[in-house]
Amino acid sequence: MESLRLENCEFCFSLPPLGQLPSLKEITIARMPYIMNVGHEFYGESGSLSKPFESLETLRFEEMSEWVQWIQLDAGEFTRLQKLEVVKCPNLIGDLPQKVPSLMRLEIKECPKLVASLPSTTSIRELVLDKCEEVQLERQGVYSVETLEISSFASLEEFARELSTLTNLKELKVEKCPMLQYLKIQGCINFETLVIPEGTELQNLTSLQSLDISGCNNMVFFPCGGLPAPNMSSLHVFHCKKLKALPEQMHTLLPSLQTFGVWDCPEIESFPKGGLPSKVRNFGIGNCKKLVGGRRDWGLQSLPSLMRFALYAGSEDVLESFPEEGLLPATLTTLWIKGMPNLKSLNSRALQLLGSLKYREIRKCPRLQSLPEEGLPSLRCKSSDVHC
Repeated sequence: MESLRLENCEFCFSLPPLGQLPSLKEITIARMPYIMNVGHEFYGESGSLSKPFESLETLRFEEMSEWVQWIQLDAGEFTRLQKLEVVKCPNLIGDLPQKVPSLMRLEIKECPKLVASLPSTTSIRELVLDKCEEVQLERQGVYSVETLEISSFASLEEFARELSTLTNLKELKVEKCPMLQYLKIQGCINFETLVIPEGTELQNLTSLQSLDISGCNNMVFFPCGGLPAPNMSSLHVFHCKKLKALPEQMHTLLPSLQTFGVWDCPEIESFPKGGLPSKVRNFGIGNCKKLVGGRRDWGLQSLPSLMRFALYAGSEDVLESFPEEGLLPATLTTLWIKGMPNLKSLNSRALQLLGSLKYREIRKCPRLQSLPEEGLPSLRCKSSDVHC
């Protein structure tokens, strides 16, 4: 026998010794209301087999309403287990198998009392956690995860530290986490996109205040339709070499955005239709050749709140003069220019229009020999490459 399903055994008080069936590959145990403990009886008598569940690949517990304790032997009883699913076990308090070297998918859903650590394994690819806030995400061994789904973590505010170890992450799905405020995805070289559920689940992002995505060189696009995060105030996208476009409808879906930076994203050609949100105060762009090439269409002059602007053009820059008239708004108070190897001059007429400018910093512009003197507002200047 290779597959077994035990279901609706209403008067069963303990599980049979299924661990003693050496050919069993798949087990599902569901709706057995009098099972309170899963322990030695499940594995079988000691000495019967050196290792229980010699062939087991899939194990699923479902709707075990009174199940409280899962006793682990930690004797290599699940050496071939590939899929472990524990669903709707509201009273389960612990624990989870730890020695599961072949585990590829772990799903824990609606187990709100389960206090446990993730299995110590480097083989896991899919991790699904729903209504199990006491399950600890801190586990170095799960860096192999490619798909991560987290749902109904009501108290979750931040899990940047945990995500930073998931260097193989390809897909991230976050649902029903109304307190999530800060999200940072860093160094996930296989990460491709965020997944945002449709319909009412779009309200997931109402508390999100900050999103940083960095070093995700296989990320190609943001979710179709944009990021519905009305309270997000900070967005940074760094070192995403294949990213082709910024989030759609930024001007309407991100109305609270104040700080925005995009750096080292060479495939981005333009801002989304409608431009940037009107409340943006701080904006920086660096090493984005195609985006800089289309700067006349940025629309920054129409941003009434923009005060600080930074431009780092990078080694491939071909700009000889900057900025063009009308490129920057009159509200600008601070201007940083860095890494423009071909820059020869600053446009005096354009700078004269910046009546609020108080501070400028110019670095690594070796061909820039002097600054215009006439008509400039009184300001401070700091530079290591030109005489101010």
